[in-house]
Amino acid sequence: MRFTRLFITAGVVLAGSATMASAAEGRFIHPADTSKDDRISKAEWVAYKLPAADFAVADKNKDGLIDGPEFVAWDTAQKAKHAGH
Repeated sequence: MRFTRLFITAGVVLAGSATMASAAEGRFIHPADTSKDDRISKAEWVAYKLPAADFAVADKNKDGLIDGPEFVAWDTAQKAKHAGH
């Protein structure tokens, strides 16, 4: 009986952890995002000392905000550009 109770408790704890983890999936976490809205505004971009001219390049959909996929694309391009030097 004790083993069964322990097993059920462990299952509930693991299920709760999985739910919390899936809630965090897809979040865009970057230190420049000081508002914690999963996007970087131009003010946040500049305050973080990212190249101001690159904001427009990174903002592919021209909505004035950099989301996760846009940042990753910009960062990947920057790394590729600097790897060639």
